[in-house]
Amino acid sequence: MLNIVHKYQTTGNRIGWHILFWACYIAIYTGIYGYFEDNFGAEFFWAMAYLPIKIAATYFTMYFIIPRYFLKKKYVAATLLTITIILLAGFIQRFLDYYVFYPTYAYEFMAGSPFNIPKSIKNVLSIYPAVALGSFIKITKHFYNEESKSQELRQQKLQAELNFLKGQIHPHFLFNTLNNLYALTLKKSENSPEVVLKLSELLSFMLYECNSRTVPLSKELKLIENYIALEKIRYDDRLTITYETEGDVSKNQIPPMLLLPFVENAFKHGTSDSIDEVWVDIHIKVEDRSLSLSVKNSNGYDTVEKNEFEYQKGIGLKNVHRRLELLYEDHYTLETNDTEDQYSVSLTIEFNELLDHNSV
Repeated sequence: MLNIVHKYQTTGNRIGWHILFWACYIAIYTGIYGYFEDNFGAEFFWAMAYLPIKIAATYFTMYFIIPRYFLKKKYVAATLLTITIILLAGFIQRFLDYYVFYPTYAYEFMAGSPFNIPKSIKNVLSIYPAVALGSFIKITKHFYNEESKSQELRQQKLQAELNFLKGQIHPHFLFNTLNNLYALTLKKSENSPEVVLKLSELLSFMLYECNSRTVPLSKELKLIENYIALEKIRYDDRLTITYETEGDVSKNQIPPMLLLPFVENAFKHGTSDSIDEVWVDIHIKVEDRSLSLSVKNSNGYDTVEKNEFEYQKGIGLKNVHRRLELLYEDHYTLETNDTEDQYSVSLTIEFNELLDHNSV
């Protein structure tokens, strides 16, 4: 029922626009010719008298020639047909003058043969502006609609890619956290209940917050803090963690799960058993219009482990990098540095430059 109502509303709007078009055309025609002839009433009469011919020529061009020939890139055929229909309309108007109006009004300009070519051509010159203007509106509307559809498809494609990239993060993150919990339960650690509590908070965030376009930065940082707390429980004194925030984190918004992959990557790849001193250093600085994230971690893989690390790290960073491209385009910087002893990531984003996707 709603679709039917919407259809009738749309049809009514279209009819209204068409009536407005012809009303404006008649007003302009009457104004221009009435000014030069100093007789607005007579020119209004002739504008209305010839209107059916102009309407027929215009709509035939708009709804037959343009969709069947012009829009299918048959430009020569479209041009020839348009010229033909305008000429035909000019001759029909000439016949109307000769056989209908001349016997009644006996105007001199209507005299002569009904096949008078110069007078028919003169009629053509008064018909083609209506056809040309209507055709221009039709073609412009078509390309505008096509561009709108194309833009919508691009938006949907970007949104699907964003959802896919974000969806890759969630299972990966959950898998690692469950592994941590499993390791603690094997040890029958007293920290297991705390891990379960932290994990439930993390799951709550992923289930109920991640579908939003943005979340408060404070919530994203709380997620990171919970994750760090889990890692502290897992590694005890073996791991040295430095976590610092600078600036006001209560005012800005950020896409959910944007920062966590960098932190998770540092713990996953910076805590190898082959490293004597295992450490992770995280620093977040918030300014009025930007956020800076610096993540550094110990690095000490042997050749085989190093190749595996580079493979996994490459996949993760490509994922996050692509998401940043879709969300911020040129309004972010991401730098990585990999040395023998340390791996570091530096990210800067501009808060006010988040692109207008439907959701993140």
